[in-house]
Amino acid sequence: MPLLLSPAERVVALVAHPDDAEILFFGTLRRWHEVGAEATVVVVTRGVHGISVADQATGVHLDTSDRLAESAASFEGTGIDLECLGWEDGALRPDRHLVSAIETTLTRLECTVLLTHAVHDGNDHQDHHAVARAALNAATRVPSCATILHGQPIAPHHSIAGTVLVDITNHIEAKLKALQAHQSQSGRYYLDEPFTRHRAAGAGWAKHPHHAAAGRFFEALAPSLLLLPDPPEQP
Repeated sequence: MPLLLSPAERVVALVAHPDDAEILFFGTLRRWHEVGAEATVVVVTRGVHGISVADQATGVHLDTSDRLAESAASFEGTGIDLECLGWEDGALRPDRHLVSAIETTLTRLECTVLLTHAVHDGNDHQDHHAVARAALNAATRVPSCATILHGQPIAPHHSIAGTVLVDITNHIEAKLKALQAHQSQSGRYYLDEPFTRHRAAGAGWAKHPHHAAAGRFFEALAPSLLLLPDPPEQP
């Protein structure tokens, strides 16, 4: 990915819920930030409805700040900015209101690289579907946005195959620690170490087995737009 890892980029990971950016893009964001790029996570909702049916039955509830505080802890000390649009989770729709809010945000941040959920018809959280479609729609109206990459869904029964592999081997331990910060979601398999390591190794085995055999870990992304501009003219 050397052509994409430029310090001139302004990378925005736009996701539906607290913990989505950590699951899909934590290592990728760290890679971009360490070469000098600006990186911002924008969470559309506060995730207050992220409670299992079993937990609801025991009276568990979340305050509006709980899950955002967990995301803040996840990215603490990384230099990656975090903000929230404050929408209600669970029933997002890719309508003009959401598209407009995302377009305004991407324009304000002067986004050049957008990381977001995948656009697909397979199984996924309903909010992921809505944000993916709204973000892709909005990004077409933001002239600075020249690269759009989608994270692989964690839900089963989808057909998204990431063809852009980001080597996150040096950040896998930090990613595991970041996921552990989401204690309100504890018990979800997709936040646990076995799943995270298997998924990160599996991306390599699927597309680049020689690197996987060497013990490398990856985040797999699917592009919908990649602009490789002319290099700047030499004086």
